[in-house]
Amino acid sequence: MRFFKPFSLLFCLTILLSSCKGSGSKAHTAMQEEDIPDCKIMIILGDDRSGSSQSIQKLDKTDYQAIIDVINQNGNGYFASTIIGNPAPNSKEIFRLKVSALKPFENILTSDNPTLTEQAKQKKHNEKIKAKNEKIKKKNQSRLNTFLSKTLESSILTYKPYKGNDITNIDLAFEHINKLLKEPNIEDYDQIIVALFTDGVNEPVKSGRIEKIKNTLQLTDNAELYLVGWKDTSVFGGAEINEFEGKEGFFSYLEDFECL
Repeated sequence: MRFFKPFSLLFCLTILLSSCKGSGSKAHTAMQEEDIPDCKIMIILGDDRSGSSQSIQKLDKTDYQAIIDVINQNGNGYFASTIIGNPAPNSKEIFRLKVSALKPFENILTSDNPTLTEQAKQKKHNEKIKAKNEKIKKKNQSRLNTFLSKTLESSILTYKPYKGNDITNIDLAFEHINKLLKEPNIEDYDQIIVALFTDGVNEPVKSGRIEKIKNTLQLTDNAELYLVGWKDTSVFGGAEINEFEGKEGFFSYLEDFECL
């Protein structure tokens, strides 16, 4: 028995060292790199800038950035905003911002017990992906800065009704949103959020007369509707909607948002 104890101890020690070596050999696999969110999201914002919507707090630069951050934090996609009111002809289109996807890390190892050379190749591969992602992040940030400092400031936050006619044309906003929802590859998005910041009161003529909304919002199967301050929701028929009284509730919801 005295003869076998050292042998048994040596045998166990050998197995333990082999196990540690096998574990350490996977030190540079892609799995240990940062997780890359890959949810493709489109957020479509209908922003009522008309004077008749004073019951709802107007969105500001910080609000826009918080909405766009939802795409950044969950993956990639597009942010789009259309003015609800009476925008000038050059401000009637949808303003868009692209958030490009980051490159995913890939495990290029072909063995469960890779050699040091194979590990070095994996590490070099990971470093290339990191470098590419840094460039993509900088480009996304540059686009965001340009959108917030130019497009948002000049075309949205400083909105003035065309020729002084402060009307609210919701039918026009629905028309633009429906066109966006019919674009090619719209079904490729994992999730589409349509958020309307308006009381929903349609006053499309100069007299201020309230008229029934004629257009129907044609939501796709991957789209969800969020209403902030909307009064009469009957225009949406039996569609499933998410309602918020004001922007505080909506932005509180966004704080915990996770793409499906």
